Amino acid sequence: MVKIKIDGVEFEVNEKKNLVDAAKEVGVDIPYFCYHPALTVVGMCRMCLIEIEGVPRLQAACNTPVKEGLSIVTKSDRVKEGRAGTMEFLLANHPLDCPVCDKAGECRLQDNAFGSGSGKSRFEFEKRNIPQEEIGTNLIINHNRCIVCYRCVRFEEEKVGQSNLGLFERGYHSIIGLAKQTLIDHNYQGALADICPVGALLNNETLFKSRVWYYKNFDSVCHGCSTGCNVHANVRDNEMYRYMVRENPDQGMYFLCDKGRFDLNWMNENRLQSYYLNGSPSKSKDAFNHLTSAWTNSNNIAILGGAHETNESLSIIKGFVERSANQKNILWESRVIDAQYKETEQIDFLLTKDNHPNTKGATDLGITTSHGKKGIIDSFNAGKIDLLFIIKEELPSDLDISNQDRIVILDTNLNTHLEEVGAGVPIQIFAEQGGSFTNKNGLIQYFQKSLKPIDGLLNSADFFIKLEKELENLSKGELTFGNH
Repeated sequence: MVKIKIDGVEFEVNEKKNLVDAAKEVGVDIPYFCYHPALTVVGMCRMCLIEIEGVPRLQAACNTPVKEGLSIVTKSDRVKEGRAGTMEFLLANHPLDCPVCDKAGECRLQDNAFGSGSGKSRFEFEKRNIPQEEIGTNLIINHNRCIVCYRCVRFEEEKVGQSNLGLFERGYHSIIGLAKQTLIDHNYQGALADICPVGALLNNETLFKSRVWYYKNFDSVCHGCSTGCNVHANVRDNEMYRYMVRENPDQGMYFLCDKGRFDLNWMNENRLQSYYLNGSPSKSKDAFNHLTSAWTNSNNIAILGGAHETNESLSIIKGFVERSANQKNILWESRVIDAQYKETEQIDFLLTKDNHPNTKGATDLGITTSHGKKGIIDSFNAGKIDLLFIIKEELPSDLDISNQDRIVILDTNLNTHLEEVGAGVPIQIFAEQGGSFTNKNGLIQYFQKSLKPIDGLLNSADFFIKLEKELENLSKGELTFGNH
């Protein structure tokens, strides 16, 4: 830690931090465009101008080292004039299309124009007009809005490891464009639009879907893989509209891949909202009668899956399994794909091969077996398992479904497997519960309930609690009958 002065007030800050971040931590906001805490510093936008004691000219804060005795001024008339000049140049060709721009309401250009701009422009000439382009399979660039901050180019080169974008022409004619003949097709087109401080980069997937001020925001965790990126869940009319990055500097979380960002439709569409018996929708009462009978008549029971469920639900289900173990032989295996049995395998710098958000949580709770998924399937096919529950997983292709009455699926969405098994149970998605996931590094991350489930829809834990109560009632009924 070192002591520095900001606007005459002494603060103790971390010398390893960038000056922009160090100042923000002590309550002083320095405006910027091109700076990003996870990318190299280039000082291109000249928005973060400050005065440094002993230096005659204004300097960029982002590339000023934090060191003992540093004294800076962030609010002097000279600094304000410099930032206002920067804003005037940036806005000279920027179109006044905030009413139709998807970035409106969360645009750094809007914020800095209000905070540091002069309020009027002296630019009287015709603004340049360059047609927007499709530069990716899910990415559009609006050249007229671009302020050439170079964030997108740096992100691709430093994080994605590709060089699809570049800076072309000079001065007034400068544009960011494709450096190759092919469209961008990687897993971070959403991240490119996300880090753009203005509305220059846009995704087709979310274009014109909603204004940001209509969203309700909830702290959540991405469900797409075992990395567990922190996100803001944007909800409108009880539908999940989008994920946005929730920065977590302590864990180095600043970005989100497309696999997690855009995999949201299943939360809003094609939901399983009724019980199924023998391939057809059924009343819950009939379904529980079937399930209690199947459980009572079974000695060897197995459960497959669970790594999509919260730690809280898994703990409750585990308690039910342990209480039932006095009467039944129960196996529970949460690992259903090869990636769950191995050390973490990265597909890219964020996405892993394990598409479950809570494998680590499940394994930490001991929800594993010595012979794994294959052992359970082999035992089931050999008739050694009387009843099999599958929690939000695909029906294994090598599972013998000739005796479908022995299979129960718990799922959130309609699928063809419901027609192939004895019973189907609708359950809540994780966003309808709140709770926690444990990511690949063993970090337990809590998230808020962001969607309201339909009345009567249980989560996986509540289903097993209700099953236990139904079994108790059945047992009491039998005892009462026996006493007469």
